[in-house]
Amino acid sequence: MMLNQHTQLANSSVPLSVMSVAGMSSAATGEKKTARQCCQLQGNPEHAAVIGLGRSGLATAIFLSNMGLDVDVYDSSNTPALAEELHQYAPSVQITCGSLVVERWREGSLLVVSPGVPLSHPDLAQILEKGVRPVGDVELFAQCVQAPVIAITGSNGKSTVTVLLGEILQHAGRKVAVGGNIGVPVLDLLNDKKHDIYVLELSSFQLETTWSLNPVVATVLNVAADHMDRYASLDDYIASKAKVFSGNGRMLLNADDPATEKFIENGRQQIFFGSGVPDGENYGLSIIDGCLYLLRGYEILMRAVEVPLAGQHNLLNVMAAWALAYSIGVEDRLIREAVANFSGLPHRMEWLASVNGVDWINDSKGTNVGATVAAIQGLNRPVVLIAGGIAKDADFTPLREVAGQHVKAVILIGRDAGKIAAALTGEVPVKMAGNMDDAVRMGAEMAQAGDVVLLSPACASFDMYQNFEHRGDDFRRCVGGLI
Repeated sequence: MMLNQHTQLANSSVPLSVMSVAGMSSAATGEKKTARQCCQLQGNPEHAAVIGLGRSGLATAIFLSNMGLDVDVYDSSNTPALAEELHQYAPSVQITCGSLVVERWREGSLLVVSPGVPLSHPDLAQILEKGVRPVGDVELFAQCVQAPVIAITGSNGKSTVTVLLGEILQHAGRKVAVGGNIGVPVLDLLNDKKHDIYVLELSSFQLETTWSLNPVVATVLNVAADHMDRYASLDDYIASKAKVFSGNGRMLLNADDPATEKFIENGRQQIFFGSGVPDGENYGLSIIDGCLYLLRGYEILMRAVEVPLAGQHNLLNVMAAWALAYSIGVEDRLIREAVANFSGLPHRMEWLASVNGVDWINDSKGTNVGATVAAIQGLNRPVVLIAGGIAKDADFTPLREVAGQHVKAVILIGRDAGKIAAALTGEVPVKMAGNMDDAVRMGAEMAQAGDVVLLSPACASFDMYQNFEHRGDDFRRCVGGLI
């Protein structure tokens, strides 16, 4: 099916855009004209400067080259990892390595900035001072897409909601394409014209350079302080998230989140989900005859025990996906069936093993404080927490508050372990570990039957690992050694 195909391709070493280009016939000129006629970019540019050669930069450069634009790519690395693929499948594109300063520019050129490059980067200052409006790959997608879009952002849970919603729509017989921040660049989704709906996970970085997207329904699942090393304040971060509500589509809002009041717009159709008892067409939770249920208004949707995901935060994720699907006409019966068969995502509250009565859970995707707090609170059991990495200027005070209630010990790894220790010392026992092997060994020694050893770092992974997946895989390897 379509979702599984995208998932499989996204895990391969060759981007979707490269695969599509590799299959092009030699009649490239005619194909480029056809593509350009189908996707008319604003301003009808002839030249583009693409800043950053990561996965989205590669997809963008190939996409624009296929449309007939003269494309230059700039990357700060002297040896960009994807340069060979770009040369192979878009040989006309010129690459400048070691700098992001745009050397070739003409009136009406397109400046495409990859999500990983902050607009405050000093190499961009000169061109931005000219009044050039930077775009991102999501903005290019928005100018070209011809089917409805559902857009999902938030500090935590967006990958779970995005994948679950994709599976719900697939189960309902929709021709759905899933991508964005979740791994498949959005422009690669346009290679197949058979999709009748798109589900996009969008980060605040992607939304910074997006303004034309008009989702049929969109949500900010929650807001927790994250990426404070990139944003001047929490309000700036929230303002980037709010751009997901551009247009006039329905808005799905979190009734539990204080930031929600910043998103409410008069005259827009708004749906709410949360942990309280709902009213009207809103979604929530209620205990009825001793059992916890998911509800829409007074209508029972599903028993909480039937949701195969751990933690109350995942009940909220399920409600969000349910609300998004129902808002575009999917029957409750089909949604319930898909939810009951959803096993969750790797590295997101992923149960690995039970050893001597201790459960080991991999939440390596918990890269900010809010995610880790939600993971701990959702378990309702004594926790030995493994955390640490790159703090991203995070405030660990909320972690201190929850640790005192639910955590029996914390084991810290990574560059900013000391910052977390400073916040937690005196509230809960704190141990330092040199690497993941040591952390797992110490966790096994400290945990007792009935406890959970939880990897939920509250930090980015790049000090020790390639990404959060690499970190989670290392944790899995170490836990496997205990069995």
